[in-house]
Amino acid sequence: MTWGRLSYLPLSLQDHLNSMFMISYNMHHFKTCRGSLIGLLGLLGILMQAPQAKAQDDALAILAGGTEDANKLLVAYMSPMGQGFSMALGQNWFNTANALKTLRFNVQAGVTMIQIPDQHKFFDPATLQLTTLKADGDNPNAVPTIAADRSAVSPKWIVTGTIQDSSIPGGVLSINYPAMGNIFQGLGLSMTFAPYIQANIGLVKNTELSIRYAPTLDLSTLGNGIIPENILSGKINFWGLGLKHELLQWIPVVKVLPFSLSLYANHSRMSYELDTRIEPSDFTNYSVEGIQVTNRTISGSQDFSKQQLFMEGRATGLGIVLSKKILAFTPYASIGLQNSSFSLAAKGNYAVRSGLTPSPNNPANLTEEWTSRSNPLDIQIDSEQQLRMGLGLRFKLVLIALHAEAFTLGDFKGYSAGLSLGF
Repeated sequence: MTWGRLSYLPLSLQDHLNSMFMISYNMHHFKTCRGSLIGLLGLLGILMQAPQAKAQDDALAILAGGTEDANKLLVAYMSPMGQGFSMALGQNWFNTANALKTLRFNVQAGVTMIQIPDQHKFFDPATLQLTTLKADGDNPNAVPTIAADRSAVSPKWIVTGTIQDSSIPGGVLSINYPAMGNIFQGLGLSMTFAPYIQANIGLVKNTELSIRYAPTLDLSTLGNGIIPENILSGKINFWGLGLKHELLQWIPVVKVLPFSLSLYANHSRMSYELDTRIEPSDFTNYSVEGIQVTNRTISGSQDFSKQQLFMEGRATGLGIVLSKKILAFTPYASIGLQNSSFSLAAKGNYAVRSGLTPSPNNPANLTEEWTSRSNPLDIQIDSEQQLRMGLGLRFKLVLIALHAEAFTLGDFKGYSAGLSLGF
């Protein structure tokens, strides 16, 4: 007797995602922009180390129907935040079309906010072509994403499978295993944030180079009393490069026009490598649809010491920006294209429930089989090339400048603000 494709990984998905994305509301704990960046990154470490608040039979139930369905559902659930965060990485690179003069430089810091549209707050599992998992109960065709309100109704999930049973016609018994509950709940996180620090330097021919970089952060040493050190283990990397080049200098007929026009290009990347330790929970006898399960075995590697959650956001932009200086004010407008993506992978060995077999000494009782699987989750959330349009205003007084911009990126809306100090 075997049980097809009924498996789960013992980890509370909802608790960990709660911890991960509450970072958007905890930025006020940090006094400076640099502190905001470190705090934003460091709090992500909680994702894989949050305390388990429920019985293990409810935990990372997303893998209860196998890795194929789990990856599809995780993409659908996390897509709004993945898209929003990666989009935010590619913003706030410029606040004027004018390039710095050769070897002049400034530093700036700021933050970008992306608002998630209402149409990204629910998904229909019928469009995912799931093979083993099935939504059941209230609103099975409108499952909340991570951006939905906390009050949004979420369906329960059923794992479907079969076991061999010679006592019935056809010899196959269908099994529904309602062990998942309503795991996909909205967190009300309808906005994403991305702080940054940037250095700009003028090159030859009215060209400006912009650099964003943070040395690799060891999460185990991060906190300073704000984040408990014992829940963080892993590393974070962040970098970005941007170029801006004035165009009118190459067009004799129009170079005397009373405004500036530049071509810009930029690329940003932020990655997280977060260590975790997830092992099978203690086994407890149970029954499902009258079938008694009294034992458990684990096959494959039982070395779970090298588990890691890897996340990465990427954004690439290309376009033009136009500006006109009026006394201390410089209004600017931009239009361009942006590609962004977000990936998440669970690396290492994870024990996953893989089947049921009769116990040799008592066929009426079954043994639960577990299999150690490597890299069970690997998702990629891509935003197709999107049109970006923005309007902003810069105010400069001596060496200090403030700027703010409103922009659209596809059907997403965003806002950026920052401060720069120039020399």
